[in-house]
Amino acid sequence: MPLQRFRPKSGSCKLCQGNLELSISAAEQTPNECPRCGQEIESSPNLTASPAKIIKKPSISDAKAAGFKVLKKIGKGEYESQ
Repeated sequence: MPLQRFRPKSGSCKLCQGNLELSISAAEQTPNECPRCGQEIESSPNLTASPAKIIKKPSISDAKAAGFKVLKKIGKGEYESQ
C-alpha cells in the first residue's frame, strides 16, 4: 500500500507536527480527520526531487583535481594510470 501525505486544514498541530503519512489502499476511502488529533485533514502534494543531471562531462584534469585516479584502458582487462 502506498503512503499518502496529509496536513491539517487549520494549520499545524502539536501531535502530528503539520504532516501526517498514512498507508491507504486504493479500495479505502481517504480519511477526513486526523487519527491522532481529530482535526480535519486534506491531502498534501508529494514532493519528489528530480534526478540530478550532469551538465558537462568532466575532463581528466577535473577528475584528477577532485582526487580521482584516472585510468586508461589499453587492452582487455588491462589499464594504466594517466
